[in-house]
Amino acid sequence: MKYLSLVITLVFFLNAAFCQESNKEVLIKMENGEEYQGEIINTNQETLVLKTRNGQLDLIASKIASIEDVEDYDGKYHYKNPNDTRYFFGPSARTLKKGKGYYQNINVLFNSANIGITDNISIGGGFEFISTVIFQEPLWFLTPKVGFPISEKWSVGAGLLIGGLGTQGGGGLGYGVVTYGSADSNMTVGLGYGFGSSEPLLVLSGMHRLGKSISLVSENYFASTGTQDTDEFSSGLGTFGIQGIRIIGKKNSFDIGLIIIPEIVEYVPALPYVGYVRTF
Repeated sequence: MKYLSLVITLVFFLNAAFCQESNKEVLIKMENGEEYQGEIINTNQETLVLKTRNGQLDLIASKIASIEDVEDYDGKYHYKNPNDTRYFFGPSARTLKKGKGYYQNINVLFNSANIGITDNISIGGGFEFISTVIFQEPLWFLTPKVGFPISEKWSVGAGLLIGGLGTQGGGGLGYGVVTYGSADSNMTVGLGYGFGSSEPLLVLSGMHRLGKSISLVSENYFASTGTQDTDEFSSGLGTFGIQGIRIIGKKNSFDIGLIIIPEIVEYVPALPYVGYVRTF
């Protein structure tokens, strides 16, 4: 059970086929509810010619209800994963575009927002609800991040997670991450260090889109506790993971998962994780 999170991650990512990058496309909605995605190659008052993956379509212009840009989408579905820069909570190296952002709620209690300052730098933060009500001082956190694509599939990033209770002292950690894949299917390996700590935190996360509206998501942490007992490797690790699914819409996503902590699984098999993200 101690390595359940790692096993789940490796199994579904070894079988995942990463999506191929496509050109910039548009999504056309017709008055009868039908939708077509592709590249506009010609248009006039009567007809719009759309190049799709299945061939060329001649659409009646007067029957078109709307045309939407499919921005920076490198997959095969009608719309991108609206929350591709993070897994359940932990970040990938992929970044928000300038002016784009999202609101996130986790298990009703945690509220946060992130926004792209540039195409490579984002800033975010949030607070926890119960501490705000009980102590009149919120448990707060900040999540600045910087990231850069280094090739079609590879990105690198770094950031900070800083938190505290009201005006009292806080703490945090710095991290670096490397991500391989597309917006729909990717895998991230990261390493973090707490402020003033020499013990590393290893992160292994990923997601794989199974269809238009659902993805598998896995987020896993392996932290050294400083134990010097070499007879059992796992005795020096504090390990936990979140395994679940993401239900995807154009602007919204819902995460449903289980938090698995091997050290307490005998008493509590898993804890629920429910998240919601709204992009803007």
